[in-house]
Amino acid sequence: MYPKILITSFKIPTEKMGEQYKLEGVEFSLVTQDYSEALSMAGALPMIMPYIESRSEDEQYIREFLDEVDGVVLPGGSDIDPALYNSYPQKYLGNISPERDRWELKILQMAMEMKKPILGICRGFQLLNILYGGSLKVDVCGNNADSKIPHMALMVPKYYKTHKLEIKENTRLARVFAGEEVAVNSYHHQAVDKVGDGLKVSAVAPDGFVEGIEDPNYPYLVGVQWHPEMMAANDPVQLNLFKDFVEFVNQARKENK
Repeated sequence: MYPKILITSFKIPTEKMGEQYKLEGVEFSLVTQDYSEALSMAGALPMIMPYIESRSEDEQYIREFLDEVDGVVLPGGSDIDPALYNSYPQKYLGNISPERDRWELKILQMAMEMKKPILGICRGFQLLNILYGGSLKVDVCGNNADSKIPHMALMVPKYYKTHKLEIKENTRLARVFAGEEVAVNSYHHQAVDKVGDGLKVSAVAPDGFVEGIEDPNYPYLVGVQWHPEMMAANDPVQLNLFKDFVEFVNQARKENK
């Protein structure tokens, strides 16, 4: 049997998409297709979990959902509520969804209580850092950008290698990429500021921004700032991250039988 991996999706209000599809008043659950494709290529069954407002405080409901899966992927998306890291709305802050933030944090906390393997990507990576008490830079791409690297590189294809990575030794990513020279795409305008307590930095960009984190004391908890799911179909090196995640999930599942 293929391992089942939960991917959280998020609610898009009707004013964002309803008019486009002539479905005014209808809301949507959304997650980009690349996550499912990458996990499928790595040998897993993707299971998409919608945001369910009526169950947002129902821990038993969420737990039963988590009982059905073997691992969790937290995907990219909108900015995170700065109140979660003791900050406040500032210039260049993008759209936020506090409801989504708290929903995904609840899922994450419960998944960790259940020792589920976890992979956080872009926004998911940032959410992991916040859960561990870290903080974010609200914007790194505005007029006062700290770097010349275009971290929000919307002008190039999704699989385009925007910058190289420095992979730190003795980390999960060092084992995943096994000496490969790694270059990644870049679609974020926020970045990790303070690294959360207990997290280890596993990769950095040439300008020093954190691109990878992990918890060495948790069975499998890895976060990456770039979007490997957008690159996996064209770059076997990036697919290796999903293969590593799925292989760990498979092994953990066998040991727990």
